[in-house]
Amino acid sequence: MRSLLITAALVAGLVGAPTGAAATTRGLPPVLQPAAENLFPEGVAWDPTRRSLLVGSLHQPALISAVGRDGVARTVVSDPDLPGLVGFKVDAARGRIVAAVGSPMAPGPSFVAVYDLATGVREQLIDLSGEGHAANDVALDPAGNAYVTDTGAGAVYRVDVAGRVTTLSTDPRLGPSIGANGIVWHPGGYLVIANYSTGKLFRLQGGRLTELWQPKPLIGADGMVLRRDGTLVVVTNALAGLPGSTVAVHEVALTGHAAIPFRTTSWPDPAPTTAADTPYGTYVVDGRIDRLLTGGTATDFVLRRL
Repeated sequence: MRSLLITAALVAGLVGAPTGAAATTRGLPPVLQPAAENLFPEGVAWDPTRRSLLVGSLHQPALISAVGRDGVARTVVSDPDLPGLVGFKVDAARGRIVAAVGSPMAPGPSFVAVYDLATGVREQLIDLSGEGHAANDVALDPAGNAYVTDTGAGAVYRVDVAGRVTTLSTDPRLGPSIGANGIVWHPGGYLVIANYSTGKLFRLQGGRLTELWQPKPLIGADGMVLRRDGTLVVVTNALAGLPGSTVAVHEVALTGHAAIPFRTTSWPDPAPTTAADTPYGTYVVDGRIDRLLTGGTATDFVLRRL
């Protein structure tokens, strides 16, 4: 059964790749390295309306930029009243960008900011309240509900389209200080959540948090994306210097209550954080966060296809 699962996942990974003239004229190059002074993007998402990758900025002010085939970063959102953005998602059906606002480096007040996808104007600012919080990543379900991980508090919140906040889980297994991180919505009606420090993956459904079986933990698990073929892509890094952490991208088959990596790719960029699924493949962002953490500067960042 396991061999059949892995074979199916590998075959499914070929679906959706552009071919022929469409790939040549409309596709993205395998590597994009836009010039950007101290942008430090931590999050990335695919914007089908612009046919571009959007990247955030972990550095104040809050910025979101679009990067297309020409590799130029063009500002979509500029919100000087807010600190940097972490994870975010594009809700194309409702014309929105839903972003987590906070700092994984210095937990404090955290928010969810909602922007108009076309104009970049902020439409909502939802306070997740309290000190010691660190809103980190966002997932969206088909109804437009946002699910937000809180790395500092080890929690997961649901924010509906009206801005109402519900705490879905506060569980010690989503801690300690660098805990709940990447999150994805699965069409099976549940969430998958990564714990950065322990490398464990969890399934959250109906308020019940269940640990997924893994051959070994993915320590340093940061952002994740669920590809259209059903493969979970998990990006790990060594930004926190945790023993056993690796700089890699893992392709994981989800089945029942198990998460089985079938391919691990060592990553050439030193500080990848998350990935986005596009019609032209999966792109991983390295926003030079390693330099930000050491007080350095950056003149560019990298988007690289898996």
